[in-house]
Amino acid sequence: MLHCIDKRQGRSYTVKSGNRWAGFFLTLAMVTAVVPASGASAEQPSKDRAGNSYVEGQILVKVKPGKDAAVLSKKLGASEAKSLGGAEWKLVKVPMGKTEEYLAKFKGDSDVAAAELDYIYTALATTPNDPLYSSQWHLPNIGADVMWDTNRGSASNVIAIIDTGVDLTHPDLVGKIVPGYNFVAMNTNANDDQGHGTFMATLAAANTNNAVLGAGVDWYAKIMPVKVLDATGGGTTSTIISGVQWAADNGAKVINMSIGGGSYSTAFQNVIDYAWSKGVVLTAAAGSSGSTLAQYPAAYNNVVAVAATTSSDLKASFSSYGSWVDFAAPGSSIVSSKMGGGWTTMSGSSTSSAIVAGAVTLAWSKYPTYTNAGIISYLGSRATPIAGTGTYWNYGKINLR
Repeated sequence: MLHCIDKRQGRSYTVKSGNRWAGFFLTLAMVTAVVPASGASAEQPSKDRAGNSYVEGQILVKVKPGKDAAVLSKKLGASEAKSLGGAEWKLVKVPMGKTEEYLAKFKGDSDVAAAELDYIYTALATTPNDPLYSSQWHLPNIGADVMWDTNRGSASNVIAIIDTGVDLTHPDLVGKIVPGYNFVAMNTNANDDQGHGTFMATLAAANTNNAVLGAGVDWYAKIMPVKVLDATGGGTTSTIISGVQWAADNGAKVINMSIGGGSYSTAFQNVIDYAWSKGVVLTAAAGSSGSTLAQYPAAYNNVVAVAATTSSDLKASFSSYGSWVDFAAPGSSIVSSKMGGGWTTMSGSSTSSAIVAGAVTLAWSKYPTYTNAGIISYLGSRATPIAGTGTYWNYGKINLR
């Protein structure tokens, strides 16, 4: 491992490298097979006459110039808790169960300029009408539903799915698919004949809020199918690097590689560096061996390596991990659309990588001027430091809130 200085953020980071073995055979990085809303306050909530929730036992008070809030509070049987903002407003504690009664007392006092209830606010969260959404725990887990309130993606962003191809007539990918290529048969028909690639595509960017099957992380990003794995789910270095270069040259903003092998290839690293130099973000599955064994392409420099977590924000038992892994993301019992329509459940870091690919384009549509390094730095700064951060992965769990 090489320890260098990350010039994007001015702090140290780990550069991934590996032994220079010969070519390798890549296989699918998978294992076959709701987060409760957080309260706005630890205080007991109540509701006003209009049904709005507020914190029981405290109010906000602004006294008139020259008046003392502490003295006033004592006079009215309350206690000043703390100053708010510029100190004009005070948080005042009042007897539990009598909040509105004391609010009226303060409002009626000649020394008070204004008094208000301490209303409760919660993060807004968009709920799409896709029938599978209630089973897609991974979306609220990474805060996608919160970001959807202000940003749902952009059709100008293209996610290349380097995989078994994509179901070109899938009902939840209608209007989504841009021209791709089949490097197995060497033609332009990148249709899926195995199913893995389609699942990854719908995870990242299925049509959303269309009342069809499931939701994607990015509602509007386009999908570029690049078939590099055959019907058995296998492929070679030469085929895959051809696909990566083709995607980089044909407009991909993000290249997702939910694939993996155990060997290092200088040729593969070179094409990764080429794609990165063109401004592309490359995401890859950390692997599902349950060990620290570096897996490629995830362990290459300039690749965002993603490990799998459970709905409890714990490392999935099968997930690979280590200092070469960047982010964690949901990867256990993930529900999405399958090849031919319908749905299925899959576990594996393959799904985690695809989820992060969608998260990258979703964030990028909010900050379109960011470079590839900039958008990863942004996501890194917002990642949730769940258990294992700094040991299993560097940044933490992907977080779009």
